[in-house]
Amino acid sequence: MRTVVTSRAGTRLIGAGLIVVAGAMASACRAPAAPLEVDSTSIGGLVQNGSRPEAGVWVIAETDGLPTHFSRIVVTDDNGQFLIPDLPASASYDIWVRGYGLRDSQPVKAGRGERITLQAEGARTPQEAAKIYPANYWLSLYQPPAASALPLVDSEGTAAAPVSNAGERDEEAGEAARRYPGREHWVGQMKLGCMLCHQMGQEMSRLFDKPEHWDAVWERAGMKPTADGLGRKILRESLADWNTRIAGGEVPPAPPRPSGIERNMLITQWAWGQEYSYIHDNVSTDKRNPTLYANGKVWGIDIGQSYLWALDPKTHTISSHEVPRRDGPGRDPERLGRIQGNTSSHNPMLDDKGNVWLTTAVRNSQNTPKWAADVTVDIAGSGSLNERGLRSSRQLGYFDSNAEKFVLIDTAFATHHLQFDRDGRLWTSGDNTRLGMFDPSKLDPARPEETESAAQSAFAQIDSTTGRSAMGGGYGIVVNPVDATIWRANYPGIFGQAPLPDLTGNYIDKFDPKTKTYKRYEIPLPGYGPRGIDATTDGRLWFGTGSGHLGRFDPKTEKFTYWETPGPKMKGTGNEMGSADFHYYIWVDQFDTLGLGKDMVIVTGTNSDSLLVFNPATEKFTIIRTPSPRGMFTRGLDGRIDDPNAGWKGRGLWVSNNTDGLVHTEKKRGFISHVQFRESPLAR
Repeated sequence: MRTVVTSRAGTRLIGAGLIVVAGAMASACRAPAAPLEVDSTSIGGLVQNGSRPEAGVWVIAETDGLPTHFSRIVVTDDNGQFLIPDLPASASYDIWVRGYGLRDSQPVKAGRGERITLQAEGARTPQEAAKIYPANYWLSLYQPPAASALPLVDSEGTAAAPVSNAGERDEEAGEAARRYPGREHWVGQMKLGCMLCHQMGQEMSRLFDKPEHWDAVWERAGMKPTADGLGRKILRESLADWNTRIAGGEVPPAPPRPSGIERNMLITQWAWGQEYSYIHDNVSTDKRNPTLYANGKVWGIDIGQSYLWALDPKTHTISSHEVPRRDGPGRDPERLGRIQGNTSSHNPMLDDKGNVWLTTAVRNSQNTPKWAADVTVDIAGSGSLNERGLRSSRQLGYFDSNAEKFVLIDTAFATHHLQFDRDGRLWTSGDNTRLGMFDPSKLDPARPEETESAAQSAFAQIDSTTGRSAMGGGYGIVVNPVDATIWRANYPGIFGQAPLPDLTGNYIDKFDPKTKTYKRYEIPLPGYGPRGIDATTDGRLWFGTGSGHLGRFDPKTEKFTYWETPGPKMKGTGNEMGSADFHYYIWVDQFDTLGLGKDMVIVTGTNSDSLLVFNPATEKFTIIRTPSPRGMFTRGLDGRIDDPNAGWKGRGLWVSNNTDGLVHTEKKRGFISHVQFRESPLAR
């Protein structure tokens, strides 16, 4: 039996029925099977469901026979054939199948050079099929509160009395629930507040069907300020309703299987980190020259444990280096397993000298150096920052990978993300009042404390009466490749915004180092909550949003353009909101490191276990889904060219599972992935 429902996309088949019909249609027009060549380092074969080949399903090979857990994932072609190439020597591999509409198959032992047939079985119920759906599909069942139920503000920002869903005064929501001028703002803040750290819609978030359950969840997870900022009563009742319907059997629409070029993907994974690791970002090369460090180590920063991790993909080995502080050890046993370690290290970035740069705390935020005020440049030339405006909680450092030692650098400004310009200067985001710049050429690494102040500048536009600057903020940061201007993405804040969340940060901004001028561009709706920002080689700026959109800004015309990202919407929403996905970051492939072409825009499908590759020429998305382990939460990524003459084997993206809730993912451990595209699903 199959169930037919009507959705925004028209008639859609849910559960196993969709896959059966799709498989039958494919059988009717399937081309003759190409010869399958399996060499001595590969495993290949056929996936069948009874006697019918299964197209567009994932085949996963795993082994613990290497220094760290290793897996390689491919997709079957139109005829259900697969080829897993270039497997490293191991005693044997566990081979199994995962696909939408199917039950996970039992692993089969196989060795390199073998040809095998894997039997797949259809899911017995829509609920069983939906167990492997990405989190955004489950979140599409969530119905946000109606606009009439949300607290409102008047045109001058004066809050009216908050109301409950029944129209009565909501004492529990209190002052914190009164800053939302529209439903899209509330939904945007809900996604930003909940999904900065974990997926919303993953299994753990679908278990609580009583409002009071959510109070306990927020208390334990330290998310009470987030809940209060959204209006606790409204939030918990809507979440409980969502989970109640799921417990009653409601399932989301079935995601599409990989098709077309999506079947050419190959994903290789290595486990890294440890039990409490919260690896926030990774890097493999210098963004300005992605041919550097060919086949070399890939680095990841563990914000939870104060370690810099490294994968050697040639030997399949993992190593780590503890990040120190100037005023004490880098790792405090009392902070074990907390969200941020003693150094709060973040965002690694490689230069062209083998140095892995980090934003990292080298001292206490209260111990501002005396020279900090002299470093700040007021571009308006009329004031100086007050003492609070000079504080910085995270500074700079780098790991010299040749000498295997850290160099720590104090900064007058706070840091968060990093980007090198064409002259080798390092620009940093994350300060509440300033834009930071550090020039490594002016630092003596043997005498950092004596030379660090002369190597940096902090740019601000200061109000002389208040000592505050209009240039604060910024999450993602990028240097425009056309004119070397500096751009940042600023998303509305919710954490630490007491008593009301700040809804004014929805903008991107520009600083021109040549003219010392600053300009801000407010982002119009429906785009909401930009975080990552990058540029194509034509100078256009691209940003992903929490609202489920890809945005583009053209500096020449000063116009914004949006594309709704793939996947379903939340229940009951329309064009005022994007998809139920969440886009933590973005990265532009300026040098064709993936092999799909230059200037492909890669949006992190942080709530959909995927990378979304957008082609600006065709305005189409290619979905790169990571099917295993479920719970792929991507933040930063990059691409490297190991051999420009080796075709697909010489290039690829490096991306990590960057969630701070590893315990809630399928395998409860972190991993780093190499994503590549072959010429066909059977290419060797």
